[in-house]
Amino acid sequence: MPGPFAANPKRVVLLIAVVAVVTGAGGWLVGTRVQSPADAAASHQPPPASLVTVPVERRTLKSTVVAQGTVAYGTPTPLQLTGTVGGVEGTQLITKAPTVGSTIKQGDVALEVSGRPVFVLTGFVPMYRKLGLDAKGDDVKQLQKALRSLGYSTPTSGTFDAATAAAMKCLYNKAGYDAQVEGDDPAKVTVPSGEILFLPKLPLRIDSVTSKAGAAATGQIGTVTDSNVVVQGTLPSVDAQLLHVGLGTTLHLPNGSEIPGKLDALGNEAAVQQPQAPPSSGTAQPDQQNNGPAATPLRFIANDPQALAPFSGQAIRITVEVATTGGDVLTVPVSAVVTNADGKARVRVETAPGSTRDVQVKLGLTATGAVQVTPEGGELNVGDRVVVGTS
Repeated sequence: MPGPFAANPKRVVLLIAVVAVVTGAGGWLVGTRVQSPADAAASHQPPPASLVTVPVERRTLKSTVVAQGTVAYGTPTPLQLTGTVGGVEGTQLITKAPTVGSTIKQGDVALEVSGRPVFVLTGFVPMYRKLGLDAKGDDVKQLQKALRSLGYSTPTSGTFDAATAAAMKCLYNKAGYDAQVEGDDPAKVTVPSGEILFLPKLPLRIDSVTSKAGAAATGQIGTVTDSNVVVQGTLPSVDAQLLHVGLGTTLHLPNGSEIPGKLDALGNEAAVQQPQAPPSSGTAQPDQQNNGPAATPLRFIANDPQALAPFSGQAIRITVEVATTGGDVLTVPVSAVVTNADGKARVRVETAPGSTRDVQVKLGLTATGAVQVTPEGGELNVGDRVVVGTS
């Protein structure tokens, strides 16, 4: 009996063609699923590295140092007794101490010792002796000048005469005290060495008091300052070497505002004189206390000093402008600069994806991670993208 395709040769040809197509498709499918070791390794290679670039900018660079400080009234000066009050024997006690924050001016009584006044007058020569009739010297002359500034008719001869004695008697009486006299003659007025305190300038502000009423009237009793409000601070000496008087600063106030200022003094000139405490067994000596890095005292002033006054005694932050470009300049990140074997600095500018050109540059001020660059032997413009790495 003949087969199903014996009578129809076309069917045989069609069947053969279908089998060939199916077999070929299967081979192709298997071929796409099977990789040689070399192909498999190639498929696992990382993609080519791409350049990381940033644009060239034009801006002002400023190099700064940050310090900490405290708002305070300026030119601290020790308030120190220089003698004894008259008519008092034994230990002298403070009977009325100065008031912190008060202002003392020419002819005021700064404090009271054993019931006697201590006047403040302008002068540079300390009150080192008792003054009376016929006493002569520079201390007498400065006393006479101070009395004349208060409106008294005294000469400035440097000799303590009757007119000077009369003026002093009026000064005592006006303050509510009796003048000291010698003998039975009420005109022979004397001034004990401890009853006048000469200060270089007045008025001054009582900034601190270290001796209260009832304490012995010896040594330093407090600190006076002028009316100028400043910022006292310190900085590690290694950083302070970068500074000089006159540098511009920004004072960051506790309320969040900022005001401009400048560095007014540094080193010994800016040092604050601290009240002297008597030594005791429980107090470490200075060389035992200063175990940290050396620090340099600094003093800053504000362009508007009165803006600081409400923050007296409070800590603030100060930014000191060490250097500036003074205007907008071309800048790139520090990481964009490379130095070749010839020692010259260059940046790589991307010209097309994956393509770069080198531009030699001269470096300027470095600040906040950026550096000033000036192109030399090539073109470099704002917006050009310089290479800082690869990814």
